[in-house]
Amino acid sequence: NKGNIKPVIAETVSADAKVVTDGFGAYRGLDKLHQEHHVLNKEKEEYVKGEYHTNTLEGFWTLLKRGIYGQYHKVSSEHLQAYLDEFTFKYNNRTNKSNFALLIQRSLTFV
Repeated sequence: NKGNIKPVIAETVSADAKVVTDGFGAYRGLDKLHQEHHVLNKEKEEYVKGEYHTNTLEGFWTLLKRGIYGQYHKVSSEHLQAYLDEFTFKYNNRTNKSNFALLIQRSLTFV
């Protein structure tokens, strides 16, 4: 929620990371925690600022939400990290068809 998002970001994101956010108010002040904080104001139809955008993250969230609603229907907080790991793997390997063949091959090796 809005009240605890900054401590989570401070704990999990390196201080020298480039942070790109939308205009959500809870992100104000991240420039004090990180060397670079770029804000895109989507209400003003600002979707890209130079090399910075949130399209990659939005693509990931779309995959995650569709997967949870369509495949699992709901998620327990107890297993949330496993769901995130699964969809992170799927997203990071979505265009690499050879990885899928290798994964199947390795799976069959251990059967």
